[in-house]
Amino acid sequence: MEFKIKSRYLKISPRKLRLAVNLIRGMNAKRAHNVLKFQNNKGSTLVANLILSGLSVAKAEEISGDRLIVSQIACNDGPSLKRGKPASKGSYLPMKKRQSHLELTLSDDAKPNKSNKSHKSNLIKKESNGTKS
Repeated sequence: MEFKIKSRYLKISPRKLRLAVNLIRGMNAKRAHNVLKFQNNKGSTLVANLILSGLSVAKAEEISGDRLIVSQIACNDGPSLKRGKPASKGSYLPMKKRQSHLELTLSDDAKPNKSNKSHKSNLIKKESNGTKS
């Protein structure tokens, strides 16, 4: 079973948030929460809160949080607030205050990895035909 959780309009730039997102991709949900708990930045706190929200949704559906993994997690750009700062000689320095959207998918079964058996069998067939490439 999959659980999709979204958090939108976060007041942090996507570039800073992706540092925390890339740490936990593919991890067990509880382990990911423990890893993020000891990271000292705002993005880690926001992602950890989203994981806790997903675990509570799973608990309401009576699914154990130990089996859940972070199957997909994405950090996308949200709208930018255009602000400015006055500068010398009457000029203006524009600033973009960026926002982020965060999407998380927790699933209770691991995706099987593709095996390279077909690739190995193709190599064996090529060698037996007398061609090596």
